[in-house]
Formats: sequence, structure tokens, C-alpha cells
Amino acid sequence: MYKFLSEEWIKAYKEEWNKNQKLKDELKDFSASIKYYIEGKEDSAVHLIVKNGEAVEAGKADSKNYDFELWASLENWKKLATGDMGPKAAMLTKRLKFKGSMITAMKYMSAFEDSLKMMGNVPTDWDIK
Repeated sequence: MYKFLSEEWIKAYKEEWNKNQKLKDELKDFSASIKYYIEGKEDSAVHLIVKNGEAVEAGKADSKNYDFELWASLENWKKLATGDMGPKAAMLTKRLKFKGSMITAMKYMSAFEDSLKMMGNVPTDWDIK
């Protein structure tokens, strides 16, 4: 059990990512740095670095600029991870905030949706103070 978006959690998520062959195939031409955080807690953000579809690094985010940033309230992250809310709907209703190239995100929308749904595969402790 990992605290959601902790350093341990993002490392477990990286393993889930790399186990997902379909996702890696769909993203074989995609490389980016992605920052994730809970709204209002940007100081405890984590990141995932993807090279040609493979997650190559995961850990605590630093102050550099990322290709993509995703943030939401804890409640909305939970709904995304459990499948109660779809990623596309979450973005359209601004429940999932997004910074980065919308063109790239649209091009890889189904893989992007899969990667968010995959968050539900990580054993997560949602009890965050």
C-alpha cells in the first residue's frame, strides 16, 4: 500500500506502466516528462519520464519545466483511478487540470486514458493529510 502520489507510489506506477505492452506500443513515438500532483500540493509533486513509450524514471518532481503537468483534487484523482470518472470527461469539465501540448495529448488520447486508468492497479492508500 502506497500513499497516493508519493515517491514509492510513482515508482510502483512506473512498473505498472512498463508491464503494459499495449500502452508502450501505442506510445512508441512518444517521449515526455510528466508531472503529477494533488491540487494545492504542488510542493509534493512526482514525475514520470517516458522515452519512446517506456517509463524510464520516476520520483520526486523538481522545479524544472515538464512537458506535461496533470493535477486534480484528491477526490477527483480517486474517481479517475477507480474508473468512476473518465479521463476525457475529467479534462473537459476541468476536474483534471492539464498543462502541455493539447495536440500531442489528443494524438495519444486513448493511451493517455489507459495510463490514467492504470493508476487503479497500484495498491493505494488514499488517506492523505
